[in-house]
Order: sequence, then structure tokens, then C-alpha cells
Amino acid sequence: MTADVKPTPAPAPIRKPLGEIFVERGLLTRASVDRLISHAKSKNIRLGELLEVIGLVTPEELAEALAIQYHVRKIGDFAKYTYQANVLSLIPIDMAVKHCIFPLKLDDGRLGLAVADPTTDKLFASISAQHNLKLVLYVATRLDINRAIARHYLGQAIGGGASKTILLVEDDQLSREMVSKILTRQGYQVETALDGMDAFSKIFTLKPKLVITDKVMPKLGGYEFLFAIRNIPEFRYMPVILMTAAATPDEEKEALEKGFFDFVLKPVKEIGLLTRVKRAFASREALYGKTA
Repeated sequence: MTADVKPTPAPAPIRKPLGEIFVERGLLTRASVDRLISHAKSKNIRLGELLEVIGLVTPEELAEALAIQYHVRKIGDFAKYTYQANVLSLIPIDMAVKHCIFPLKLDDGRLGLAVADPTTDKLFASISAQHNLKLVLYVATRLDINRAIARHYLGQAIGGGASKTILLVEDDQLSREMVSKILTRQGYQVETALDGMDAFSKIFTLKPKLVITDKVMPKLGGYEFLFAIRNIPEFRYMPVILMTAAATPDEEKEALEKGFFDFVLKPVKEIGLLTRVKRAFASREALYGKTA
């Protein structure tokens, strides 16, 4: 009688360090990679994120390097295709927005998934276990994924916006109306959203020049909304002002470190609000010019 012999699982493919890939492709020198790795560690961010933010590599170059590192395919310009409703339903809109992922196809127990960050193993394991599906990852730029989310989840497309458009995100009706009136009287074009998810769905078509958002809201809160739009290259440097009922020194520090341009205390005072809004527009014009 012979004992059952379990097959030895195949070893996981060796992942080449991202910095080494950029050096091999002639995009960076080894000395610069070493310095950037040290800087990324000090800021507690990934090397790829740092390189994209400071503009040393393009989103396409980063996606290509991640595809090489994780031995998966890179895809692009996939928003133009048609996707089945049962496939889209596997990834809820809030999950797609928060994690910058998009379901591509379902075939023979396998779910094709476009991802900007292939390193989030816990998320992928959770999706796989929930639906009893094997995931097949495809690396894409954040812009391509967000275009697909905008078109196929929200029925919208990334467009242009007026030069003085402000998107106001506030779930309280009285606060929303009050702030909107203050800004409208000063000649700003104000569009409103009821929460962070509503704002995310509108930002592609409105393409505002400034966002003012409440901190605590249903669905996507202020911090989550900021993180979601910072994943979209077009909106990465757009000023976002946080409205909060209480701002301790620690919270003020956290808000600025997370990327908010400024903050406004609630209940909102007209002079303080307009001062911050004018400062935000002045900062944007200094970077992009008045017509941007």
C-alpha cells in the first residue's frame, strides 16, 4: 500500500525590486534609487508612489514596472469597452473607489481585476474568498481605472470645468445652503454634493478648481474622499479645504500632513471662509495660471 504523496507547490516567482527595474530600464540611476528609497522610508510611503508624485516616472512607466515586478500583464484604455452588470456587481463602487480597482471579466471561476497597486494581498484574498473566485490581476494606471469607474459605475466621463467652480461637499442641508450662498455672492460657481461618494461621482464632469468638504459624512468621509481623489492624477494637486466642528492642534497638523490645503471651523464664518478660498485660488493660479 503506497502513501499518498502531495505534489510540491511551485515556488512563488521572485519579485525584482522596483528600483532595480527602473535602473535596468534606464529611467533612474542606482545612486538616485538608493536616496529615494531612504526618503520613501522616512515618509512611510512606497517607492513607486513617491516616484509618481514627484514626477520622476510617469504613471505609464510605473504601471509597466509593477507589471514586470509582479509578473502580470499591463493594460490600458479599457474604459471604452462594455462590461457586464454581474461582473461590476462583484466589486461595490465604494471598494472600487477606495482601492482603485476595476473588475474586467469573469471566466471559468476567474475574475480579471485591474489594479493600480498589486501589493494589497489582504484585499485580494478577501475578494477571492468572498466570491470563491481566483483573481487574475492586471496592472493599470490610476487614471485608466478611474476613467472606467466614472464611466461604468457612475455613467460619467472626465471633462473640463469652469475657472471658478467650487465643489461643496456637505451632508447637512443648512450648512450646505449657507456656505453655498456666501460663495455664490462672491461670484463663484458652486456645485454641491451630499457626501464623499456623491462628490466622487460628480468630480469627473465638474472638474472643479477647489473642493470644500465636511469631515464627517456617510459613505466616504472627508479624509477618505481626499485619499480617493488624490489617486486621480488630474486632481492630485487640486486644493481641498476641510470643514470641521473641532480642530485641535494635533488634528490641524494631521489634516495638513494628509494633504488638505487648509481647514475651516464650523459654524463657518464668512470672512474666514472667503479668505481661505481666495488663498486657495491664488495658490492654484500661481501653479497653473488663471486659465487652468
